[in-house]
Amino acid sequence: MGTRRTLGWVAVAALLAAGTATATTTSAVSAPGASAQVVKGAPGAWDVRQVGVGQYVVSWTSPTRFPLTSDRPTIVGPSGIVVGAPTIAADGRTVRADVASATRPDPADFDVVLSGDRLDAPGDDRLRTGTAPERAFDLPGTVTLPDDPGTPGPFDTETSDYTLPPVQIEGMPEPIEMVGHVVEPAAGSATGPRPLVLFLHGRHSVCYDPDDENGGDGTWPCEAPQLEIPSQLGYDYVQRVLASQGYATVSVRVNGINAQDYRLADGGADARAEIVEQHLDHWTTLAAEHQLDLDRVVLVGHSRGGEGVDRAALQIPLSAPYRIAGQVLIAPTNFGVQTAAYVPTVTLLPYCDGDVSDLQGQKFTDVARDLVAGDTSLKSSVLVMGANHNYFNTEWTPDIAQAPAWDDWGGEETSTCHPDHADRLSPEEQQAVGTAYVAGAVHLFADDEQDLLPLFDGSRARVDSIGDAQALSHAIGGGRDVRAPGVSAARSLPDGASTRFCSSSVAPNKVASCANGVDYGWVWPHWVDAWDSAPTRTFFEMRWTAPGQSGGLLLDDPIDLSSDRLELRTIVDPENGPVELDVRITDENGDSAVLGALGDVLPALAGAADTAKYWAQTLYVDPAAATGVDLAHVVQVDLVPVTAQGRVWVADLAAAPAELAPVPDRRLATIDLHSVTIDEGDGNGNEPVTAAVPFDVVGELTEPATVIVMTTGQGRGDKQRFTLDLAPGQTSGSIPVSYLPDDRDDYPRAQTQVAAWAIHDVMTDQYAAQLTVKDDDPTPRMTVEAVDKRVREGGFAEWKITLARGIDYDLFMVGKVVRGPGNDLTAGDVGEEWLERYLGPDTDPDKKLWTYHAMVYEQLRAGNRSMVIKVPIRRDDRTEGRESLTLKFRQFGNTYTRTVFVERSR
Repeated sequence: MGTRRTLGWVAVAALLAAGTATATTTSAVSAPGASAQVVKGAPGAWDVRQVGVGQYVVSWTSPTRFPLTSDRPTIVGPSGIVVGAPTIAADGRTVRADVASATRPDPADFDVVLSGDRLDAPGDDRLRTGTAPERAFDLPGTVTLPDDPGTPGPFDTETSDYTLPPVQIEGMPEPIEMVGHVVEPAAGSATGPRPLVLFLHGRHSVCYDPDDENGGDGTWPCEAPQLEIPSQLGYDYVQRVLASQGYATVSVRVNGINAQDYRLADGGADARAEIVEQHLDHWTTLAAEHQLDLDRVVLVGHSRGGEGVDRAALQIPLSAPYRIAGQVLIAPTNFGVQTAAYVPTVTLLPYCDGDVSDLQGQKFTDVARDLVAGDTSLKSSVLVMGANHNYFNTEWTPDIAQAPAWDDWGGEETSTCHPDHADRLSPEEQQAVGTAYVAGAVHLFADDEQDLLPLFDGSRARVDSIGDAQALSHAIGGGRDVRAPGVSAARSLPDGASTRFCSSSVAPNKVASCANGVDYGWVWPHWVDAWDSAPTRTFFEMRWTAPGQSGGLLLDDPIDLSSDRLELRTIVDPENGPVELDVRITDENGDSAVLGALGDVLPALAGAADTAKYWAQTLYVDPAAATGVDLAHVVQVDLVPVTAQGRVWVADLAAAPAELAPVPDRRLATIDLHSVTIDEGDGNGNEPVTAAVPFDVVGELTEPATVIVMTTGQGRGDKQRFTLDLAPGQTSGSIPVSYLPDDRDDYPRAQTQVAAWAIHDVMTDQYAAQLTVKDDDPTPRMTVEAVDKRVREGGFAEWKITLARGIDYDLFMVGKVVRGPGNDLTAGDVGEEWLERYLGPDTDPDKKLWTYHAMVYEQLRAGNRSMVIKVPIRRDDRTEGRESLTLKFRQFGNTYTRTVFVERSR
């Protein structure tokens, strides 16, 4: 067995944090205590380190700590380079990723992206300007609903707080607090059985100093005089309205997770789900006392809390002593590309989100479309114009919060999202919208108040409590008969228009991409970024240059529109919008009718680079006006433009009922991937062997199911991407991962990342794992010798490091200047550039060099067998006796101390 390798000194390890090859699958954002913004200016430091054949770790170290936000820094590379999940080092400044590449990656080909901005590049990408002007818009045909869920109800309310013993969670050294903020109807209120609404906040700073406007110093747990930021109090404004309407509410705090989730592969989603379940378990002991109906629990999660409550909804079985009746996700992350089947879900997407700026919460709706047949749960997305990420929580809102807080938007001063723009919502306006839509979803899911459905189903509807604020919505599920381009619908023969099917990947220079020809770099939120390996979908695209040109979809099976309205989730190209479209429907007899869309115009969602959104609005028509058409057997749907020119994409079309269909009492089975560690074994480095990464199925698979799997890092730049088919009744299985065993000394632990995405009839829970292959080959013999034991001023002191044979990883050699025999060199005896590199400025030239604990470090590239470390000796034209310079090396468990003498000068 080979000797394990370390760098030797903790100080050197910290100094070389950017290059420490620790390949893991931990996907995280930052260590605790980071400020609101990365201070840019210094370029940061890139490092590429080979850790095996075809395996590299690429890292970038920021000049400052990464901000503690919900989005995460991600290393992105060029097409053809497979980049694994990001990891964050304990320093809070270094992001790393495993890269599989046949050749050594060039850092110039990579970027670090956070919230739409490249951190490693000067300037702010969110400040790019576009050629198209900003466009405010009206929504004609908007109806004001008579029942307003944002209006307080008749009941008095009372507030209390509780603290339970903390919970230890795997992967987190510090236990997680169990703190709840309760707002409920006052004692004695005759509300009848009360649904429970549980709120979970997202990832935000955790400590602050009341006497320091810049916040805390990053320690966790908080140390005096610092206090915990009470993020759980940030939804009290919604809780009070719900409580006055007869609901019991609790908002829970998870600062302990926020401070430690950079350690976890899923960014803490599973940990948050566990805390949600722990609080719900606690409430089962209080149900009678608080008049609770735990069969009607609604979860509300903000930011990473949104992904956390969705994970809880995935995990909680129907046999639990409580039932999740629905959930509301506010500006959520969705790193796992997951959604909870059979759980009604509303996702609020803030148009001006400067944190989760890609609006990745849209995936909770989109993924559900094809996931499982018979899932009638509503999946609604609501785009809140003028809203940012933070202001939904009052404790994250400046001038309201107890701790320092900030506006997360960071774009152009002239944009519609700038705080001074008339279209941007004030904190009070945004919180009014949050109250109305959260409460509206709670009423809809817990009490089946379907009069509120128009707020969520794509209709143009509003309530008085949101004032002049605007919101758009679309939906799938709820009993819709959905038809998808390329899946259950083919292209019709176009008449003048240009039509095609395209892939939902953001690759503007690839013809097959829906983003082909799009000028802007960020094309969010339905399409997959070029560096993202998640599965793509097919969209229908149409361009036209004159009114009346048309094109559309032929349906594989007729769709019944005799009692339902027709909806098309339609993306308007912001560079060519707004557009007005009619819809032509044709039955299987060939009879057709052209129908005007309700609401007429689909607005362009801004046009500048920092605000353009390629988001699907609802184009809907009432088929009842189509005389002479057999509405029960419609086989073709075409778009007929009224505007002179434009470009749109259609995600899908559906027959939508006026009321929600009942949701079956079902939960979808999930799969959990498990990491595994094996010994490398023997081989010649050319013949692959296959290892197995196991998984379990939780719940019952009743239908054949499909999962897409990708592995990254197994060697020689290869990747595996394949379909995993699961059979009904299957309870476990494994994912094959190939690697190349050899008889050479490799990096101690070579790791392959495994990621899974559900396609249909199953959902992932623990979606990331890793195969760790431990090297079991002996370390080659190393020699360290002075090239010349005696040198003269003006030359170099040199030490040669030689290996008996090559190794398959990059080796960092560190030489520490120590006290040696005779008269040691001073700082003034070595070259100025060397001093600047290894010691920095302000060294005393007369002070012995070893007293600075100076260290020189160089890299021996994989495959090489020798290297020379040099220290330049300055010629000072002074008469001196013989001096010495001694370096101590530690490597492979051995210590090498070697001295070079500088001859007497005259």
